[in-house]
Amino acid sequence: VLWTSIDATIGDQTGDMPHQTGPEVGLQQLTEKRTTDIQYQLMNDIARKQQEQAKQEHEQAKQQRPKKRRTRSESDIRRIDEERRRRYVPIDKVKNVAKVNKVKNTDTFGVDEHIVKILTAANIKLDEELASQLPTWDDIVSMYGDKPIIHGLETCQTYRDTVVPADRMLGPAGIFNTGTNLLFELMKANCNIKEAMTSTTHREPHRNGMRFQPPWGKHNPPSNYRDQHVAKFWGEGINQTAFFPVVMIKDFYHWAGSQCRHSYTTWWDHDKDRCPNLVDAWNRPSRTTVKFGRGQLHYDSILDLWNKYYQEWEEQTFPHLTTRYEDLLFHGEEVTKIACDCVG
Repeated sequence: VLWTSIDATIGDQTGDMPHQTGPEVGLQQLTEKRTTDIQYQLMNDIARKQQEQAKQEHEQAKQQRPKKRRTRSESDIRRIDEERRRRYVPIDKVKNVAKVNKVKNTDTFGVDEHIVKILTAANIKLDEELASQLPTWDDIVSMYGDKPIIHGLETCQTYRDTVVPADRMLGPAGIFNTGTNLLFELMKANCNIKEAMTSTTHREPHRNGMRFQPPWGKHNPPSNYRDQHVAKFWGEGINQTAFFPVVMIKDFYHWAGSQCRHSYTTWWDHDKDRCPNLVDAWNRPSRTTVKFGRGQLHYDSILDLWNKYYQEWEEQTFPHLTTRYEDLLFHGEEVTKIACDCVG
């Protein structure tokens, strides 16, 4: 009965009714089926292993294959350079950006000519309401001086002597809310390292050597990040020692207000009614935590953060410049030109 059931089951699975019964026939058919199943399994395993091996060999061959570099003829380079020149306006020729933007502030409403020039260059129309809200030029000079302050100019020659023109790169650095994006836009539009057009070590969208941030990240402290960290954006494959940073610093009072409006990755005890809140309810410093590229750092307060961050930059010996956000506002053309000339 047992062998007859096995034989009948095999016959049902194969679609045929068994024409013979008995233990010998049933055992033979069962053995044949198991053998066939094992053969199919072995064939599938072999086929899968062959596919995996072929895939691995393909990946290895792909990695070993030399990358094709895009080459340009001299005529292509001249054509691209000519197109860039048509778009590029040197800063020494930009006497008044409003000539391009068609804004003319003929009525100054008693505002000082220095401030009118800045507003006109920024394409801002001056009216009576805006004029009543503006400080006087004397107020600005009393707070920030009549000339920009730029530290590190003595390192410019060292940089030019040690980095060949094709490898030179320039970009902003500094803590959050200090005008790094503004500086990048000014340098991108007005600075041009001609040799960057054909550089093989770096490549920017405008091919002019102006980069959005240092390859270690523009907000990260330099001591533990330069040559030790690669930024997610514009950092891969860049020689970090060939990058020249222009560090932005902002008046702490106004920087603290900016942090209250947009704290980025900075956390401390404050709210919209109590900010910057340098001390807590027990008159103790409000502990501050900042998330940088590789982890968090802790400070006694946001004032302690501001002090220690820029003290660290002050201690760096590699070539770099440090200038104020306020200088970029009130002396933008001069600061940008100095930074451009610094790297050649």
